[in-house]
Amino acid sequence: MFFKDVIVKIHNGLHTRIAAMVVNKASEIKGRYNVDLYISRKNSKSPLAISMLALVSLKIQENETITVSSKSSDPLSQIAVNELCDFISKDLVSNNSSMNKIDAIIEESTIANEQIIDNVPIGIIVIDSNSYITSVNNYALKLIDKTSREVMGKFVRDIIPNSDLPNIISSREKQFGKIQHINNHITMVNRSPIFLGEKIIGAIGVFQDVSEIVGMKELNEKFKKILASSHDLICFVDEYGKVSYVNPAYEKNLKVHGNEVTGKDIFELSPKGLRVKVFQSKEKIENRVQHKNGIDIISTVEPIFIDDEFKGVISTSKTVDDIKDLLSKLEKSEEELNYYKEELIKHTRLNSSFKDIIGSSSSLRDALTICEKASKSTSTVLIRGESGTGKELVAKAIHNNSPRKNNPFVRVNCAAIPENLLESELFGYEKGAFTGALKSKPGKFAIANGGTIFLDEIGDMPISMQVKLLRVLQEREFESLGGLSPQNIDVRVIAATNRNLEEMIEDKSFREDLYYRLNVISINLPPLRNRKEDIGLLVEYFIDKLNKKLNKTIIGVDKECLLLLQEYPWPGNIRELENIIERAINLSDSSIITPKDLPSFLNNNNISLKGSLINTHNGELLPFEEYEKEIIKLAMEKYKSYNQAGKALGLTHRTISLKCKKYNI
Repeated sequence: MFFKDVIVKIHNGLHTRIAAMVVNKASEIKGRYNVDLYISRKNSKSPLAISMLALVSLKIQENETITVSSKSSDPLSQIAVNELCDFISKDLVSNNSSMNKIDAIIEESTIANEQIIDNVPIGIIVIDSNSYITSVNNYALKLIDKTSREVMGKFVRDIIPNSDLPNIISSREKQFGKIQHINNHITMVNRSPIFLGEKIIGAIGVFQDVSEIVGMKELNEKFKKILASSHDLICFVDEYGKVSYVNPAYEKNLKVHGNEVTGKDIFELSPKGLRVKVFQSKEKIENRVQHKNGIDIISTVEPIFIDDEFKGVISTSKTVDDIKDLLSKLEKSEEELNYYKEELIKHTRLNSSFKDIIGSSSSLRDALTICEKASKSTSTVLIRGESGTGKELVAKAIHNNSPRKNNPFVRVNCAAIPENLLESELFGYEKGAFTGALKSKPGKFAIANGGTIFLDEIGDMPISMQVKLLRVLQEREFESLGGLSPQNIDVRVIAATNRNLEEMIEDKSFREDLYYRLNVISINLPPLRNRKEDIGLLVEYFIDKLNKKLNKTIIGVDKECLLLLQEYPWPGNIRELENIIERAINLSDSSIITPKDLPSFLNNNNISLKGSLINTHNGELLPFEEYEKEIIKLAMEKYKSYNQAGKALGLTHRTISLKCKKYNI
């Protein structure tokens, strides 16, 4: 370390203008010699890096001795220290009268600001970019119980160990309304970085003792009123395990007086109780039944944390009698609720209708024409199409456009329900029908009575259930598990599948008689790759829908992006398109979606239409089976399953399976 003392012979000392000149000179010297310089009062053990905040905070007066130093003693450091000392002792001494007048104005403003800061009823601490304290007002000094000389130039966490001001410098972000414990005071703190242009030169913390905040007493009284009027039994325990509050409901139901428990240790009051368990584990316990002071209560106990610091425990309880009373009132109001529900259904226009099905292609319009006619009938409908083509949306539209629209629409995914549970899901069961059947449960057909049941993935229904479904379609009745007599129903059945039912009939995995019962009105939904003229409309619809969901402002896609979307085969159909648009909206840096926002496989899919898709061997074509083998091999490598590969190539999963066996793929 190298240092040198210099006497400040500048009128009014190192005031604001002079400090700025010293900072500028120090910066110039650092640029020339790459040496950081420090300044302090003589004999001070806490030199400060030279900055405006540091120099102004030191308040160096005329004829006062200061020390200029560097952390190294090499020749360049010595030159740098000597050069700054010469600048202070010689170059800055000569001042003209006009500058003296400007200095007086600056000094007057500085003194006024200092007096304002010192007398405001809030604490203020300022640190420089190295987290050393450069300014602290009287309120803050009183709160931390230290003098200015004890804190100036010190690392802020040496004075306030839990200070977050250094993090403000690194994060460059403001903080508002944070709670901080300072010297046994609870304070409300705001913190902010100090910028000089784009450069951070320090940070400021402004804080106030919560007990002095105007309105806190009023807020506390209101909080007590809320607790007092609650029917729940409420108890607060502080961080030391002492009961700090019980509300009137607690006193009344547990027949204790507040004075008997307030201030008492929970380890003495109930050493094996829930409050002790939560106090020790710091983990919430919910809905635990207890027998306490002659009554049964259901309690929830949870720890209280403020700024990740444990502050105690709160327990809230209800008596079992109160819960029974509430259940009784709920049962009495169920009939009234059902009435209003029915009225709401009658007067609320359903969202799903044919207008929600986006597209203008002839294949889609043809399908929707059949849908509209089918909605006026009660005949069974079979909707066919690949996954993601909107079969459920069409089923809902048929229901919502039918005379049954005010009655239930019930969806059942036949592929998602295990075989051993499917019968009870469809037809329900009676109390005692099997072990665990503690009460009767209606099936989906009973719930859909008077409305529509949508049997999705009907091709995955087990043969055993196909027989029972056939009876329902033929007889319009069913028997629940454990039931003694059949129940008549009036349900319109709409089924859907992405499988080839005709092939399944040949394989004996789907009943032919059920197929003809279901296939009264057949609707074939075209895959997205066959209605590419609708992709632009669908993209606009999804952008509008997802902007609202994601709070974004995307206005569209560029032409190149739309071309890529139209050239892609869409094995996942509309569902895949929606997912890709949602991804693009999340990743886009502008208001327009561009190809860079799309997945890489979409960009790689852009095959030039000018070139041929078929490679010849010396100008000669190979046998068709060679091309078939190659394309199926590529599809399996990409999609990994017969089903997905089949969708991509427009073939059934069975066909793909047979071809793979044939070509040993």
